[in-house]
Amino acid sequence: MTLEKLETDVVLIGGGPAGCTIAKELSAKGKNVVLIEKGGDDDFLLGNGLGVFLRLEKGFHFPLPLKQSKEGDTIILAKCLGGGTLLYAGAAAYPDMAYWKKHNMELPKDLIDEAAKECWVNLPPEDFIGPGTNRIWEAADALDMPFEKQYRHVDFDKCRTRCEFCTNGCRKNAKWTAREYAKEAVQNGATLLTRTKVNDIIIENSVAGGVKAKGKDGKQYEINAKAVVCTAGGTYTSILLQKCGFSDAGSWFAGDPTFFSFGFVKDGPGNSGDHNMTVGWHDEENKILFCSMISPKISWHIQLVQDEGFKALPNLHRLPKTLGVFAKVSDDGVGRVSQDGSISKTFTKADNERFKYGREINTKILNKAGCDPSNIHHSGFVMGHPSSTVRIGEMLDTNLETKVKNLYCCDTSVFPEAPGIPPAMTIVVLAKRLAKQLEAIV
Repeated sequence: MTLEKLETDVVLIGGGPAGCTIAKELSAKGKNVVLIEKGGDDDFLLGNGLGVFLRLEKGFHFPLPLKQSKEGDTIILAKCLGGGTLLYAGAAAYPDMAYWKKHNMELPKDLIDEAAKECWVNLPPEDFIGPGTNRIWEAADALDMPFEKQYRHVDFDKCRTRCEFCTNGCRKNAKWTAREYAKEAVQNGATLLTRTKVNDIIIENSVAGGVKAKGKDGKQYEINAKAVVCTAGGTYTSILLQKCGFSDAGSWFAGDPTFFSFGFVKDGPGNSGDHNMTVGWHDEENKILFCSMISPKISWHIQLVQDEGFKALPNLHRLPKTLGVFAKVSDDGVGRVSQDGSISKTFTKADNERFKYGREINTKILNKAGCDPSNIHHSGFVMGHPSSTVRIGEMLDTNLETKVKNLYCCDTSVFPEAPGIPPAMTIVVLAKRLAKQLEAIV
């Protein structure tokens, strides 16, 4: 069996937004970087529903073969270069400064401005607000719910109206993904290893010194580094730390549970086919983000069958007349990620009250928009932002370093509480901040 030994300044475990950002930043400063991603980097079937499934952690649950919690809720875990940014809906949000200040963290404004520019953060032009979306917006406005345009990680000059396929991966390269940063890093001289899985972090005398990994065709790697950064996402980062003896890793788990509500109209269009998440409202008091959105065609049908079984049959043909609103809830973080990769996610009384409130708001909007009140549907939960498994203030200091010297974490796992808002831009800012610290010590 082949063993390849590499020497580098920094090794990054995970090719999501944090790993790609740090690789780009440090390689631009002349640092040697190795970026490891267990998924692939190709365009095969990118842009359709099947391509999405090929880039996700798989489960064994019919009809959606996705990762699920022990309680049966779906958990979205990307397995590809770019991580969640390849398959997300392209929603953007500026970091919540009050959130980070509460946890003794300051995110520099210059890095926020830099990230917004590089990650294509824009508000949607008027012609990208579809007719069904406008209908939901008007209904919310009539109910004194302050819906407004939402930021997007989209270059609207490249995009097209009436497109619902951000979550399938964008074939027009109109949606920002962390692959943009990875490409820059490789051009700067960084080493990218895809379809390679890190199995162990090398630690001697409480100092991290590299990783051991297994790549394509069973090839083994031993990569020695001055600093190791876990950027493997909200679940796998905690699993790696558990393997290193961090017994508390994964003993919390926030998921930002999301659910869809939809109904059917007799006259006029629904918002199927509209650009997703262009209007919404962050109800900070109740810790819920509301947005206009319906899943893409194939996903909507599969989701309806999964939630309702044979009862879904009379409605499967009604997607063109469907209006949908989704709600993303900041949950209380009760759950567990185990070392074997299994996940338990339970909800508190306060969480369940938020779910009830969210469904009530969605129903009011849909009824006001002209949906049949007797035929409103609410989906099951999808954990959209697995996070808070290696929290700042518990397992990490405010420099994102663990108690093991030169071992850092940077992804959604480090969030002290559920993100509650789209986290991609905040992750990029945290990664830029960490890259500046690493630049000074490696």
